[in-house]
Amino acid sequence: MKVKEQTFRVVSETQVNTPQSLLTMTPGTTVTIPCTEFVPYGTVKSAICRLNQKLERIEFESTTPDNGATIIIKRN
Repeated sequence: MKVKEQTFRVVSETQVNTPQSLLTMTPGTTVTIPCTEFVPYGTVKSAICRLNQKLERIEFESTTPDNGATIIIKRN
C-alpha cells in the first residue's frame, strides 16, 4: 500500500529525531524511505525497539529490501 507524503514527517532540530518522526505516522500505514533522506537502518531499528518496549506492544515494524539503502516502516 502506497502512503501519501503527508502521513509521514521527518522531525529534525539539529539532527533527525527518529522516535518523533516515527510517531508522526498514522496507524495502519507503511512508509518507504531512502536512508539518505532519513537515518541509517540501525538507528530506525533501535528507535522502533525502544518505542515498542515503551508501548508494550508491537506498534512499529521495519524491513529493508536492499541491505539498508531503503527502509520500509510499518505502523500497526
